[in-house]
Amino acid sequence: MSMSGDKLQFYYMNCKRYFLELRTKGFDYWFSAFFSALKARDGWILDVGCGVGQVVNKLSENGFSALGVDISPIGTRMATKQGSGAFVVASAACLPFQDCSFASVGFHDFLEHTSYPKTCLSEMVRVLRNGGKIVAMAPNFLRVIGLSQEYHWHMRGPHRKISNLLNLIRKTALSRLSPRAMRFDFMLPQLDIEGAGGDTDAICVTNPIDIRFHLRKLNVGIIAQSAAPGHPEGIVEKLGRLPIVRSMSSSTFLVGRKCDSH
Repeated sequence: MSMSGDKLQFYYMNCKRYFLELRTKGFDYWFSAFFSALKARDGWILDVGCGVGQVVNKLSENGFSALGVDISPIGTRMATKQGSGAFVVASAACLPFQDCSFASVGFHDFLEHTSYPKTCLSEMVRVLRNGGKIVAMAPNFLRVIGLSQEYHWHMRGPHRKISNLLNLIRKTALSRLSPRAMRFDFMLPQLDIEGAGGDTDAICVTNPIDIRFHLRKLNVGIIAQSAAPGHPEGIVEKLGRLPIVRSMSSSTFLVGRKCDSH
């Protein structure tokens, strides 16, 4: 692990204010689309990087068998006190579960906070059973367009937007012409001891092209994509499903299904 990765892991395991901030997020605005996509009646559901457990507890309240994993004992302790869901302290890079254990696996605003995105995705697919769903939700730090606030430095300003656009074009070309060269990019996290959020602590430059590419490489077929998953049906929701908007807007939302490797 890099020095930045070491500091980041220590931060999540010790900064209580970070998780207190997570607890203030309204469910309907932040989690409803993820919650709806993650639901599965025919087996256990796993939420990776579950934070303070809003989604897992909501699933449990609605009669689903749900389990949350987070590297921080602070977050999981808060989650346990807030509802009836089950929680485990573990690293997403080494999930303590057998192969094909879950009917549905997902992550919400987690992948940008790890130094090992490829390993974490591989672990999620490993514990997902054949035919099961994987739900991926993350910011698009290669944002070029969008109506929401440009809350992170990697999204702001004309020079950054041009750089992001060129990077999206480059990644699209590489994914088709030279797939072995595809890599997640990284940035230096800024760790706020006040836990103020705003993804200043993000280390991985998440974007829909990288996530989609690596899921497909892991034998996952993409069945739904959107840049506006939380919007009601209408013009914004329809625009959010257009390929060019999905790649360039501020959010990444993908639903995939694990294919039978045999």
